[in-house]
Amino acid sequence: MELLEQCRIWHENDEHQKIIDALEAIPEGERTPEQDLELARAYNNQGDPGTPEGRAMFQRAIELMEPHRAVLGEDYSWNFRMGYARYYLDREEQALGYFQRALELHPGDDPQYNTEEEIRFFIDDCRRWIAVQSGERIVLTPEDVEELEGMCEGPSGYFYKMLSYLEETIRAGVREGRFSAAQARADLEVALWYSYACNNVDEYEYYYRAADWMSDSEQAAEAAGSGIWYYRYACALTYCSRLEEALVYARKGVELDPGYVWGYLQYAKLLSHFGKQQEALAAVDRGLELEPGDYEFTTLRREILEGRNLEEMEFHWIDPESDRKLQAGMDESAGDKKRAISCILCRREALEEIKAALAPVEWEADAPYCTFRLPYQNGSLLGRFFMNEAALSKFPLSWVREFVRRLPELDRRGRTFLAAQAGLGTEGLSLEWFAVHPDRTMRLCYIRGQDQQMVLFDRDFSLCSEDWQPALTRPEGGAFLAFVLLEAPAWDPDQFRRDLRDLYGIPCLTEAEESEDGGSTLTFEVSGMLAAVCLYPFPVPHGEAEENAAHNYLWSEAQETARRHRGQILVSTMARDGDVGQAARLQVKLVCAACGQDGVLGIYANGTVYQPEFYLEAAQMMEDGSLPLLNLVWPGLYRREGGLCAYTEGLRAFGKDELEVLDTRAEPGDLRGFVLDIASYVLEQDVTLRDGETIGFSEGQKLPITRSAGIWHDGMTLKIGYPSKEEGEDENSGET
Repeated sequence: MELLEQCRIWHENDEHQKIIDALEAIPEGERTPEQDLELARAYNNQGDPGTPEGRAMFQRAIELMEPHRAVLGEDYSWNFRMGYARYYLDREEQALGYFQRALELHPGDDPQYNTEEEIRFFIDDCRRWIAVQSGERIVLTPEDVEELEGMCEGPSGYFYKMLSYLEETIRAGVREGRFSAAQARADLEVALWYSYACNNVDEYEYYYRAADWMSDSEQAAEAAGSGIWYYRYACALTYCSRLEEALVYARKGVELDPGYVWGYLQYAKLLSHFGKQQEALAAVDRGLELEPGDYEFTTLRREILEGRNLEEMEFHWIDPESDRKLQAGMDESAGDKKRAISCILCRREALEEIKAALAPVEWEADAPYCTFRLPYQNGSLLGRFFMNEAALSKFPLSWVREFVRRLPELDRRGRTFLAAQAGLGTEGLSLEWFAVHPDRTMRLCYIRGQDQQMVLFDRDFSLCSEDWQPALTRPEGGAFLAFVLLEAPAWDPDQFRRDLRDLYGIPCLTEAEESEDGGSTLTFEVSGMLAAVCLYPFPVPHGEAEENAAHNYLWSEAQETARRHRGQILVSTMARDGDVGQAARLQVKLVCAACGQDGVLGIYANGTVYQPEFYLEAAQMMEDGSLPLLNLVWPGLYRREGGLCAYTEGLRAFGKDELEVLDTRAEPGDLRGFVLDIASYVLEQDVTLRDGETIGFSEGQKLPITRSAGIWHDGMTLKIGYPSKEEGEDENSGET
């Protein structure tokens, strides 16, 4: 066996020292350039940038390869290995040129070579560190990138959470003066992550957001020759029905970066749409050269030859098995997919007929929705279809005509509903706007002063059921939920059971059931109440915990701490036989027992994240049988132009409306105590406060209660009037 062949076998077995020993035994001047190159690879693989000895190996690799520059300078392997050694010696500026040349010389899909994706990683990382060293403003740190990469797990990924993380990172960076908002929007790396998340949500609104965001980074994308940027931008533009623009960017992407395979996929679809079948097939062939036998390209080739339109070409999943289910009508998400795709092709004649039926006096298209003013009575009414013109063009014309004809009737029924069934009266009530959803359900919005009331109608113009009407909906109560945030995605269920028994005398005799994702669940009954304690070995999705942690004004490090969590223990309790108070106490006990686990960072509940020490101390109220109010209801505070406002979060779990106090001149501590006092009264006395009533803490005090659409919350809330200074003085002096 030839020595080089033996070296390659050793390389495959990670026996790099054997390669070094064998080739170093040959005198310096007697080794061939190929043997020196193989020896350099072995030193690269044995190198360690964290030790002087390991760094010396990278340097030795460079010394071995440098004399062969004239012979091997245009060889892929020589350029890659020269870049690799310099990269791990922290010479990113030197390494970048070698990696770029290696990418240009890449031989294709031969498994013995590094993939193009791997080379692009090195190139991007070199650029990032060069920028850092030169003092350029970097939006995403390596730690940020690592965090984002962790959200790509699984087939779907945590795309909403990714967007939330990006937006919060940018807000924090702008707030701290590390970069401007304009610099963030112009940053190529941010644009690639942002578009990746938005496009994968696969909803029109998010394609629109991607297209809007990416336009600011075009210059950076062109300078970098980023085929992936052009591909993602073309995709977003396609789903926003901006097809001519999409074709321009798709073409430019494959010209600037001909090695990026997926650029040819979107390019071929758009070429076919514009009647350029042969060019489309040529683009498919180029894609198949780069990715032989690929399912998407082979499917696209067939559909181009069949004459399918662009929306039909987009009605696919990447995974072949998932796609086969979709095509067979066995995918429950097919409707969502079709709604996104319906936004691509506009039927102009049909759209004009719909616009003629509406007879709008103003029309704003695709920004992102179709927004207009509809002539109504003696003026006009603001209207909105939650879709772009392409999707609207597929809306049933007969339905639109019927809606316009029946709008006065819907208005009367909406007012009657608010007056008779909701008991809110119609005095000062004005219809301000209406909106129509893709499923043809609609809502009419009425304004009275600063209050807003919604009435919902079904697609057949009937009133939606009372369960769906915001003006009537009251929380059912009886279900409690909390998330114990963990530093590591692991727990000890036996420890939890011991803590629950030792602290509260509550037995849990069931064994934890393991799940495929590495989690586990304990379900058991306590005095007829159902309890569940579940480990989820991943963070709370969509960045919810981190976002809501910012609401804890008593813990300045809440948000920073919440970001560190990598696992969660979900704790839930379901009341039975209407004993909500007992279920609430059990819920707090379960959470406290879960706090005995290692690495507990916080408790996400009631719209905020509690500090563990605070939560445990507040729970001590249960020792004398009292309801642990602070564990169950969060008194939130915020400011707006009119003054300091407060809200509760947690009353709905008891079947009660949440409270809001608006635009006060109160001190924060006083306002917090005020809403807690009312919440305590409501829960301890099991009181249901109603619209139009009053409440007071002295005989003469009458604070108004108004039930209307929430300001802080979605849905209906109770607005409580805050006592004036004089009322406060009367109460304190004991006057009646």
